[in-house]
Amino acid sequence: MVGDKNGELVSLFQEFISSYPYTPVGLSHMATYKEQRRLWCRNFAVISAMVDSGEAITEPILFHLFPDRELAITLNSPYGEGDDSWILTIPRKRDNYLELRLPLKLKYQHKWIQRLVEQIGYDILEFVGCCTKHPNQLSAACDQFSTGEYSKGFPTEMLTNLLNGLQPDRFLLINDSSRQVINYFVNTSYGKRLTDYPAANATGLKLIKALDKTMHQPGVPVLRDNDLFDMFCYWLVAVKGYNFSGKEEVIEFTSDGSRIALPEEYTVSECAKDTGFDIAELEAWIRAIERKGQGIFYGPPGTGKTYSAQKIANHLISGSDGFTKLVQFHPAYSYEDFIQGIRPQSQNGELRYPLVPGRFLEFCNKAESRRGICVLIIDEINRANLASVFGELLYLLEYRDQKIPLAGSNQLFSIPKNVRIIGTMNTADRSIALVDQAFRRRFAFIRLSPNYEILRRYHQTTDFPVNGLIKILEQINNAIADPNYSLGISFFLLETIADEIEDIWRREIEPYLEEYFFDQRDKLEQFRWDTIKVNIKNLGVAESSNE
Repeated sequence: MVGDKNGELVSLFQEFISSYPYTPVGLSHMATYKEQRRLWCRNFAVISAMVDSGEAITEPILFHLFPDRELAITLNSPYGEGDDSWILTIPRKRDNYLELRLPLKLKYQHKWIQRLVEQIGYDILEFVGCCTKHPNQLSAACDQFSTGEYSKGFPTEMLTNLLNGLQPDRFLLINDSSRQVINYFVNTSYGKRLTDYPAANATGLKLIKALDKTMHQPGVPVLRDNDLFDMFCYWLVAVKGYNFSGKEEVIEFTSDGSRIALPEEYTVSECAKDTGFDIAELEAWIRAIERKGQGIFYGPPGTGKTYSAQKIANHLISGSDGFTKLVQFHPAYSYEDFIQGIRPQSQNGELRYPLVPGRFLEFCNKAESRRGICVLIIDEINRANLASVFGELLYLLEYRDQKIPLAGSNQLFSIPKNVRIIGTMNTADRSIALVDQAFRRRFAFIRLSPNYEILRRYHQTTDFPVNGLIKILEQINNAIADPNYSLGISFFLLETIADEIEDIWRREIEPYLEEYFFDQRDKLEQFRWDTIKVNIKNLGVAESSNE
């Protein structure tokens, strides 16, 4: 079936086995198949029981059976986006969205809209039931679902996840990656339409048989053949970035047909170049974060804590379908904001009090559908009451393999294995004293101090007398004599620093020094702009002449 591309296929598969499955990302990837399948089977059984008891099933289906498990239904209501039309929004890989918009002429036909909302869940359930009970009728079921009045907008990958979750040996996961691999090696042209799925599924199963001997050699992970093939397809497209068509850029398509580039590899070397830190130091930070699952960059202002956290996060997710999110804590941040809580909502004139997931639960729900590392950055983490905000997470951060019920619900929760947390903490903020030892021991703490070499390297190509500035900063930090309040260098990492330094010094540096030296006016006067502006140039000239 593969023909003259058989050798190419086998060679690539062997490279995949030797380079991906046993890496940390690969091991996490393998674990997702069993866990996701368990969740789908459980949820499907629960929904089936709801049907038997006469309960409504639309929201359970839409929330619990789709991969990302994040979905908003807008019915001219305050719960979603858009005021002039009904929109069904289903988050997909890399934050792409499928939107089914009604024509404006139907805007006020509420009975038709309500019928759609009520019917779509039953259409999905009927489709899945038909396919799993009568697999020989797969083509007919796909044709019928694709032409349905309410269901025709759903793409292949959403529904094949359900079928694969229930009967993994019969139904392949067909997505952008696997479709691209099948089309290339078998010379087909299957598209994203659900009506293409039966043929793509049959062709993919035959392609897997062509790999049978290679899949069952020593060293190959013990995994279902279909799952192993799906992981191989993901690696070939998203990690290796294989050039199928002679084009340099590997792409995939959004729901509206537009193209997006897959994430590129962001190496430690590139991270070192961007941050100015040594490769060995960055690798030590990465090992610490991977070991604990979470870390905190801490230090005085201006040392690049948030910037470094974002660059490390970019490295951790690079070459995968992982993602990063940033939240910033503040004194009013609560458990309800971060984990979950009751939120009053008005619907059809009635006030309801649903239990709504917070930012961290939303992040984890999305991470469960991804295979790569997903990083949550919490800026100014010490600004909130951490014991109150984190709640049960203090246990789960230490025992990552455990599940416990969250406050307000009986649902068990655990932190997905591919989730990493990076916080930033300003040591000049007195709220750091409120961070207790129970919290501290759950994080790897990474101190960032003023690194003058970074500042010196940055201004190698400018005419600014950086050596004089460094001498002044050293004098200031010696006068402060407390590493938690040292003045950092990020204020001065600007190509236009020669034109802007006076404004920066008067409006950012002096106010900080005024607060610290509020009872030591003599020290403060030494570092006023009018005093140090000449010293920067003179000290820089003196330093250069000594080199």
